[in-house]
Amino acid sequence: MAPALAAPVEGPLESVVFGPGDTIRGVAERYLRDADLWPQILELSGIASPADLRPGLALKVPVQQVAAADEALAFSLAAIQKATAEGARIFAPVEIGHAIENRDTAVERRGVGAWAEVVTFAGVATEFADRALEISVAQRDRAAEAVVSDAQGTVEGRAPDQPRWSRRATQDVLVEYERLRTLSASTAQVTFRDLSRLRLNPNSNAVIQRMRSDPLTGGEVTKVNLVNGDFYALLNQLGDRTSFEVAVPGIETATQSADFWIRHDEAGSRFANYDAPALEISRGGERISIGENEGAVLPSGGGAERTRVLAQTELAAPLDGAEIFTPDVTLAWQPAEGAEGYWLEIAADAGFNVMQASQWGVRDTSRQFDGLDPGDHYWRVSSLDRLGLPGVRSLSRHFRIVDDRTPPFVTLATPGEGEIVTVAEVAVTGEAEPGAEVSLNGAPVPVADDGAFSVTLAPAEGENVLRLAAVDRAGNRTERSRAFVYRPVGTVGIALDPALPRDAEGRLLSASPEFAVAGTSTAEAGASLRVVAADGSVAVQTLTDSGGAFHVTLPATEAGAAYRIEILAADRSVAGTLALAARRDATPPGIALDLPPRATANAWLEVTGAAEGAQTVTVNGSPARMDGDRFAATATLVPGTNGIEIVATDAVGNVAVKRVETTYDIDPPEIVAARADRPGGPAGPIEIVVEARDASGLRQAAPFVLSVGGVERRGFLRCDDTAGVCRETLPPEPGALVLVEVTVEDYAGNAARRQP
Repeated sequence: MAPALAAPVEGPLESVVFGPGDTIRGVAERYLRDADLWPQILELSGIASPADLRPGLALKVPVQQVAAADEALAFSLAAIQKATAEGARIFAPVEIGHAIENRDTAVERRGVGAWAEVVTFAGVATEFADRALEISVAQRDRAAEAVVSDAQGTVEGRAPDQPRWSRRATQDVLVEYERLRTLSASTAQVTFRDLSRLRLNPNSNAVIQRMRSDPLTGGEVTKVNLVNGDFYALLNQLGDRTSFEVAVPGIETATQSADFWIRHDEAGSRFANYDAPALEISRGGERISIGENEGAVLPSGGGAERTRVLAQTELAAPLDGAEIFTPDVTLAWQPAEGAEGYWLEIAADAGFNVMQASQWGVRDTSRQFDGLDPGDHYWRVSSLDRLGLPGVRSLSRHFRIVDDRTPPFVTLATPGEGEIVTVAEVAVTGEAEPGAEVSLNGAPVPVADDGAFSVTLAPAEGENVLRLAAVDRAGNRTERSRAFVYRPVGTVGIALDPALPRDAEGRLLSASPEFAVAGTSTAEAGASLRVVAADGSVAVQTLTDSGGAFHVTLPATEAGAAYRIEILAADRSVAGTLALAARRDATPPGIALDLPPRATANAWLEVTGAAEGAQTVTVNGSPARMDGDRFAATATLVPGTNGIEIVATDAVGNVAVKRVETTYDIDPPEIVAARADRPGGPAGPIEIVVEARDASGLRQAAPFVLSVGGVERRGFLRCDDTAGVCRETLPPEPGALVLVEVTVEDYAGNAARRQP
């Protein structure tokens, strides 16, 4: 049962004075033995940020609470370890799983300072661990000889009294003559009473043929029949097991080896032994002894071939113990001489009892795995030779997938926000999460093991902005910024309001005879300020406002004038100066239109042109698109005559207005009359006359087709828009005249056609 720790958790907080040389992480390490608990100290003390810490502040530290919580955590861990040692992961996986889950929750609640919850969850974890211990002890006393200790994918079994296959899960008990098989991408591990293990790889079928125990000697006899597929065995040499036999069709084995592999299929049988004791094989009266790191192939047609298995494969990446902050991992190893492929295994534990992947025949020397769960993973590789025998397993490596989405801690201690410094070198100090990479204005900053950092920089005169960034190993990023002012002794900075209008030469502009000048300075409020004209006379004298701001009014002429702003120190010496020039600009922008059509058949008109010096342009009250001095806007038209007003305004408020008209005309011209004759007689010239009228005016040329004695003549009439007449005279030519066709267009593009 869990210890009674509720009272200490509810006890008083201990008061600790923050000293001149202290850091908040140091206080947490000293009193709570965990530097990462500093946020809880600040929260309990009512302090918003580490930047607010000052020597002499009294901090409230949960010393009793943390001690009680840590004691409960240690008690629960001991209970879990004791149950696990008695086989709880095999015989009571649900209970031990709940114990671990509750303890993990207790650890998580510790990180946020929920001490009472830590004790509660740790107590629940201890109770589940105690229950798992009871179940495990009772299970070990049962008559069960073996259990399925790991089942990944589809694993099926069939007991002697069962007519068909059924699913097998972890912790299912196996009896004598029970069949067990794995399907594609599936593995199963059988654990015997002495903790010896047998791992069936994908597409394998085996029979647990015999499991016997001799009460007199304590010895045990186990026999497994491999029908097809492959498995490897890891036997417990420290137990009292006296015999472990493996049979494949037509072949018997007996061994004292604790580490071997066997495969059987239609082509024959393959054996590999990795232990010093030999693996003895018998077939048809022939006996073969396979020594350490040796293998043998027995084809189904007879004969045998012995060989040395390939040496241990060397793993490349990731390094052992690596922490990886993405769920996608690429495992890589060195190519092995003589290897035709590789066998890659990944497990959730160092003993490879909980298999996550088993891939046989990998051709490359790397393999990517996507979507791995957070937590610990172990992997190893064996080289496969030309006979299909796996070589000596590589040393296993461990990596951890870390799901870290919490930005790292980082704070700036000096300089203070808005602080005015007068020295040419400024110390930038602060504290960051240990292990995080820190940069200041893009440059890397060295960080001590405890997270403290200190660098010096030469500030620029005026305002300086520090941009601090911390990036942890998971790529999480925290940014902080801090602004301070560098004001050298005896120097005052002056700056004009950037919104003041200026010309291309930088001179201030005003549309009136006077212009207002606004700006800021680094002077204190109430400092003397004067504006000196080019002739040395003082044009204005005033005092700075709060924050060093100032406002003055000066005369402006079209020719322009030069001035100098001076701020005086207490001794009336000039502490800061700024030159400026100003001129009056009373000339409005010049508007030059790209000529619009006299008329259009469209309900809209694109108005374009140039407005030199304009800052904004509107067309019929709507803002135009600007590109330098060029402008463009779309005007919506109504039938008939439309007025278009263009208004251009420059930076100082001068306004220019231009008005134009255009006609929205969708009606074609009206042809009143059309004739072709010889007014001077039959031998005279031919004259074509067309009378027409249109609101938007006639275009200058009108095409015609004239038949003279059956021969067509084509040409253009010249139109007089004022008179409403289109006319053309042709040379004399005999024959009957027929005006076949004439087309008259207006300026909107509408056309009227006259035919006989």
